[in-house]
Amino acid sequence: MLAELYGRRYRIIVAGTDISELHCIFNIEKTMSSTPNKSTLQIYNLAPKTRNSIISGKRVTVEAGYEQEQYGLIYDGDVVVVVNSGINGIDKLTQVIAQDGDLFLNNEFINVSYSSGQKSIEYFEQAVGSVGGETDSVTDEAKDAVLPRGKVMFGNTSDYMRQFAKNEDALFFIDDGKINLVKAADPPRGEIVSLSPSSGLVGTPELSEDGIRGKCLLNPMFKLNGLVHIDNSHVELSTGYSLAANVSGGGLSTGIYKIIQFTHTGDTRGNDWYTDFVGIAQPGMEPVTGASYNK
Repeated sequence: MLAELYGRRYRIIVAGTDISELHCIFNIEKTMSSTPNKSTLQIYNLAPKTRNSIISGKRVTVEAGYEQEQYGLIYDGDVVVVVNSGINGIDKLTQVIAQDGDLFLNNEFINVSYSSGQKSIEYFEQAVGSVGGETDSVTDEAKDAVLPRGKVMFGNTSDYMRQFAKNEDALFFIDDGKINLVKAADPPRGEIVSLSPSSGLVGTPELSEDGIRGKCLLNPMFKLNGLVHIDNSHVELSTGYSLAANVSGGGLSTGIYKIIQFTHTGDTRGNDWYTDFVGIAQPGMEPVTGASYNK
């Protein structure tokens, strides 16, 4: 499998300009929370015209992976900060900080009213549509809830998104510009990413009471609220972890975990090309029956 993960492939576009030929270092953090997912790009020796064209509100997209397989979009966000500086009086460094869904979360305003008896999901979708947003995953349990009384939405759209999620006991987050509303019991999305030393697993993942932490070669198949399968033989138990209390819980017994956080780090002219991840056990799921693997 590792033989198929040779030959890095990437495409980085900042403010409409493809800068893939330049030296670029990226750090992309994603979590299942209502705060924007952040990326930091360090770009070397941009042309002066391009440096001047990168301003807040412009978009950043990063695609990465390998030539033969495991290639795709790993980030789509809005530029919030740009810092230009010099290095040793020769090289020019441009640092670009972007946030996924920043314009939606921090700048959009809504003014809509609803009457009692309407489905509450309607005002959620209205809030999303009013700012040109797009949904990805929406929990089925929220689709039948009904407003007990009339409601007026007048203010920051993201405030109503967070309130709706709180009322539904759900998580609200944005991933690559798409809005998600999920509950802990909802089935995870997408394929199961199967990791082993032969398919990119780096080092030994550690399992603790809080979940599993591990590292692999950069993998664009990782998705928030997605699944990863790691055979128990590759996992190390942290100090103080109660094996007896957790085998029946599904984590160690099945080796399947829901991905709740991960970070992509890459250097287009260096060694870094990794994904660090955090997952939580998924009780009742089997790694063989009914699973779709990214082989």
